[in-house]
Amino acid sequence: MPGKTRSRRTLYLHFGVHRTATTAIQATLFANRDKMRSGGFLYPLGVQRHIGLFNEIFAGRKNVDRVGRMLQARADAQKHDIHSLILSDEAVSKRPDLGVLAGFCDHFDVKVVIGLRRQDLWLESWWAQNVKGQWDRELCHRSWPEFMANRDIFHWIDYDRYIGHLEEVFGEGSVIPYVFERGQMPDGPIAAFCKAVGYSRFKGLKKAGGENISLTPETSEFVRHLPFIDAPMKVRLKLIEMAEGVDRRIRQQDATTLMIPWQERNRIMDQYAEGNRKVARKFFGRDQLFFDPLPDPSLAVKTPALPEDPELVMQRLVAPFMQELITYLSDR
Repeated sequence: MPGKTRSRRTLYLHFGVHRTATTAIQATLFANRDKMRSGGFLYPLGVQRHIGLFNEIFAGRKNVDRVGRMLQARADAQKHDIHSLILSDEAVSKRPDLGVLAGFCDHFDVKVVIGLRRQDLWLESWWAQNVKGQWDRELCHRSWPEFMANRDIFHWIDYDRYIGHLEEVFGEGSVIPYVFERGQMPDGPIAAFCKAVGYSRFKGLKKAGGENISLTPETSEFVRHLPFIDAPMKVRLKLIEMAEGVDRRIRQQDATTLMIPWQERNRIMDQYAEGNRKVARKFFGRDQLFFDPLPDPSLAVKTPALPEDPELVMQRLVAPFMQELITYLSDR
């Protein structure tokens, strides 16, 4: 049996999904890695997110068997008795075939932890994050209508099918899902993740990472036309910060964030209804996966668009963005 513990170690693979506080979870695990290590949990490799490791594996530059042996050696080398390791990268969920990772089962009892966010809300948030963060050239400049017309590419939010694939790779019973809804996470998303992996001391963790909020539809549409993706990461992060400053002003006038009309929202959720029901029955012993009702039909919905009047575009978006830039340059 690998390792120095008597029982087989568990490897928790946190695969998101995106927009379920993954950045905050990763930042908190990294910031508290010494405390977690003392409780038998190793968050290895000295990085906040393990995207580099997984990219190397999927590119064929790292062998899963060797990675498994390396992780066991890291666990063996700790002064504390390590029974569990955690690797986290939400981008893994985007990959259609995770079969290459099955080799981890030769070294660990593998469990995959995923947060499930209601699909309509996820779609709104995912578009806004892509145009804000601009890490994917295929999506960062895509208009909202085009994004929605091609939403089938986001195969991982068909949770029933996605979990089915995970179980094909890692075995029946290998998936630990939790629902990303405030009412179903009474202590918050970081605590929900810790409960999923069996870490009971979550109240003693120092939170890190902040909140990665989405921009309003109007600000998002403005940013969508800007070439943030061509900027070095350090510059891009500053540009995003400036856009968030503009967004705070927009929210004072219009705080609308919903983008999907009520009838279309119903159609979207009908598309996922049967799969969601299967997941709810299998993992939670109930028929309903998500408890929160759909937004009331009377609530305002805003399709992402720039003001029709060019002068308003300048007043509401361009001039405030330039003011943010001037303030930043003046403070340097």
